[in-house]
Amino acid sequence: MNRIPREHRWLAAVSYLVWPISLLIVLSRLKADPFLRFHCHQALALGSSGLVLYLMLGLFLQLIPYLGRFLFNCLIVLWFCFKLLLALRCLQGEKFRIPLIYDLMWGVME
Repeated sequence: MNRIPREHRWLAAVSYLVWPISLLIVLSRLKADPFLRFHCHQALALGSSGLVLYLMLGLFLQLIPYLGRFLFNCLIVLWFCFKLLLALRCLQGEKFRIPLIYDLMWGVME
């Protein structure tokens, strides 16, 4: 069975859904757990880059009447589904890498 504590798997999953929580975990003593530290750093990088994309795409798609708003709403739904999938994988105890986000995260941390 998984040797990762259930509480750590839940915290990692919640950090993907509500990424500011990952900042609190990174700054707390919980960062001693390698599984939780890895996922919280990755969730923090994903959330902050997602915020930048949200703002940029939101401004750009506002220029296209009606279709732009529809596309923007579709992207928000897809983004939420993606984050939900990541949270479910954390609950299963998987340690996975999000390709561009992982590279960005380790490039900044080195």
